[in-house]
Parts: sequence; structure tokens; C-alpha cells
Amino acid sequence: MDSPLRGKNALIIGGTSGIGYALAQALLQQSVSVIVQGRTYSQRLEAFCSQGNAAGIVCDLQNTAYLDEICRCAKATDILCVAYGPFLQKPLDATTREEWIATVYANLTLPGILVSSALAGMKARKWGRILLFGGTETHILRGFKTNAAYGAAKTGILSLVRSVSMEYAIYGVTANAICPGFTDSGLLSARERKKWAAKNPDRQLIPPSVITEAALFLLKEGVYNGVIMPVDKGWSSFYR
Repeated sequence: MDSPLRGKNALIIGGTSGIGYALAQALLQQSVSVIVQGRTYSQRLEAFCSQGNAAGIVCDLQNTAYLDEICRCAKATDILCVAYGPFLQKPLDATTREEWIATVYANLTLPGILVSSALAGMKARKWGRILLFGGTETHILRGFKTNAAYGAAKTGILSLVRSVSMEYAIYGVTANAICPGFTDSGLLSARERKKWAAKNPDRQLIPPSVITEAALFLLKEGVYNGVIMPVDKGWSSFYR
């Protein structure tokens, strides 16, 4: 059976590693044309772009000089996935002004700008899929002892998703979010792997492919709209 995503095009922000890269590969398998954004040029990006219907953009998203180019791509895309969001772990009294600005920009402002850019084209074409990523246990309103700036920004993502789902469903556009647990991004040191794996209930990191399966589930059908899906092995319940 043909995929309902066949023939569509996708833009994946943060698509050259971890969850974003796994999702990019999965969408290619669904006969989607995929553009991935990455911060640096790499052999992995070169190999990805050698596949049919695959392309890449290299830019540092903290540099706003690239924002116009990314927004133009977002405006033309059918499927927008933002799998980018640098983590900051610091107590509030140690979080600097610069860290606040950078963290909120990367994790909330930038996704919001891209969503706004994408919506005009999706609305005109009467079809669109938006998938954003929250943080671990940001699917509920709660406090965070050591990562309040990051947690606040990621919690804001959920309000953004619900806002889009309410206003744009009539145009065939859906917006959903996944809140992953501690996942094997492929970028962790051995020490970090051990540390984050120990936080999961089964003491094992989540493979990116599991997050990808949840992503495809949400992207394929228009009935899933405004969904905030924790994929964390029960971490949010285990530690409550």
C-alpha cells in the first residue's frame, strides 16, 4: 500500500544526527523528498544527500543571518519537523542572560518562526504536517530544579502545537509534538550514555528508531492533531 506521505516534501531542522536523522531516513522510505538542516558539513550529510530525493542545508541556526533561507524552505514544505533544541542544565540563579536568550530562541522562538513561515503555504495547499519535539516530561506543566530555562521553552512548544491544531485543522494542517525520554542521540560520550541510561526505568537508552515510529504514526493521518505524545518508557510516571 502506498504511503499517504508519498510525493510530499519535508524539511527537518536538526536532521543530521540522532532523532532528526533517523526521521529523515524513514521519510525517504515513505517516498518523501527530504531536506535536512545541519550545523556542519559531514560525511553523514554527504552520504544522505547522495540518495534520491534528499538534500541538505548547512547553517548554524543560532546565527540569524541564515533565518531567511530556512524560512523560505519552510514556506514551501509540506512536512515541517523541528528536531533541534540544545539542552541547558543549570540552576536558575546560575543561568545568565545570554543563556536565557539562546535557550529560548533555539527551543521556542525558532520553531515558532518556522511554524509561522510554513503555515501560509500549507494553508494555501490545504495540506500540511507539523511535528515538534518537547523535552522529557514537558508534556505537563511542572517545575524543573536544574533545567528551568530549557523546560520552560519546551513547555511553550506544547501551547504552540495546540494553537496550530485549533486554528488550522480546517485547512488540512495538523500539528503534534513528541516528548522523548532519554534517547541514544549518537552524540553522547560513554559517561553521558551511562548517566542518561540510568534515568530510564529499564536503564536502557531509547533508540531513535522508536521515536521515528511514533513520528510516522502522527504524520500519516490527519485525525491525529494536537497530540502531545510522551515516548519515555514510562519515565514520567515512574518518577512522579
